[in-house]
Amino acid sequence: MDPREPRRTGEDEPASLTAPPPGQELGGPLAQLAGAFLMEAVALAIGVFAPDGAPRLANRGMRRLLGGAGEPGGVMARLVSPGFAQLAAAGQRGDAPIYCGILHFGDLRSIAHSLRGEVWRSGEDLVILAEFDVVELERVLGEVSALNSKITNLQRRLVSEQRALERSLEQLRDTQSMLVHSEKMNALGKLAAGMAHEINNPLAFVRSNVHTLGESFARLLAAYESLERTALRGGPGDVTGLAGALREEIDLEFLREDTGDLVKGTLGGLARVQKIVEDLRTFARLDQTEVELSDLRESLESTLAIAGPALKNDGVQVTVEWGELPRLRCKPAELSQVFLNLLINAAQAVACRGRGNGRIVIRARDGTGAVTLDFEDNGAGMTPDVLGRIFDPFFTTKPVGQGTGLGLTISHKIIVDQHGGTLSARSTPGVGSTLTVTLPKELDR
Repeated sequence: MDPREPRRTGEDEPASLTAPPPGQELGGPLAQLAGAFLMEAVALAIGVFAPDGAPRLANRGMRRLLGGAGEPGGVMARLVSPGFAQLAAAGQRGDAPIYCGILHFGDLRSIAHSLRGEVWRSGEDLVILAEFDVVELERVLGEVSALNSKITNLQRRLVSEQRALERSLEQLRDTQSMLVHSEKMNALGKLAAGMAHEINNPLAFVRSNVHTLGESFARLLAAYESLERTALRGGPGDVTGLAGALREEIDLEFLREDTGDLVKGTLGGLARVQKIVEDLRTFARLDQTEVELSDLRESLESTLAIAGPALKNDGVQVTVEWGELPRLRCKPAELSQVFLNLLINAAQAVACRGRGNGRIVIRARDGTGAVTLDFEDNGAGMTPDVLGRIFDPFFTTKPVGQGTGLGLTISHKIIVDQHGGTLSARSTPGVGSTLTVTLPKELDR
């Protein structure tokens, strides 16, 4: 309401202040008590101001609205609508207030408080009397309660959705674990023929040796039984003659020498089988699923032992250039999976060179703060478009049924997410590709 316009009254505006009826005036100690109460009241704002805004009197409620004790000109800045200068410019209205309505206190950016009040003129000074609108406060309180109820409901929904997300995350982890296991089984399946050949050779040798030993033992047993029968029937001369004949018949000297060789060969074959089983166990790391201090060279060598037969059968030459590698805190089982995936990818890449012409070079070196392993091949290489997608899930350049498209994706996740390292690739079409694994020496996750 413009203070220069005629004052309007209604149900939404408070009745203007008037002097109390005769006989009800306050005086003496009672007036002092009421005055002290009004000066300390917060729900009521009372202030007297000079035309320039300087406070002559301000109770606690007014000081709170003005942001403190009320500096000179404070009311000019804090009374937003109507402005203090506008009120000061309004003329005298006799026994009526120059303004009656809502007073907005705050700053130019926002309105902090809205009060019902009146502005009177006392000589040159302005008297501002205001109170918080109880009805409005009750309405706002109701809205706040409703908002609190909505917030509570939203919090419950958020908790429910968070639990659902946690369940989904657990399911995703299980799915990831199954995918990793599936990819490992897929990789082992590709090497199964080579491993079967490596295991079958010593087993066939052991089987042949045991068969020969069985025949030799049967001949020895028959000779002993014949000698025993002769000894029971005849004299010493007969026994001596039979012993010489049996020696010639069973070729005892050859049997003695051959039996030693058979036993030695059998033990060697069993040792080869045991070594293959140990390499498989080291690769699988069935008992090493958590972070531990591990020998990176041992992990790579066991993986090479598993992949070696298949690479040899395909005529792929593998060269390893070892550097001095420190023991790292890592997950050996997962790293073995990465090494095998990279070897299989490299072997498939060099297939285009023909049997005997494919080469894979592995370089392992110790750097500042990290260990680096390069897997370099002389395959067909990759175009920039393919190179940019090799870590995408299910991306593969192989024909349908010959690749899952998960090997490099899982490898990237293991190196980056579980070990805080990097897995990068560079390639030149027609020349070959290099995939580089970088592992930090200090695992902080």
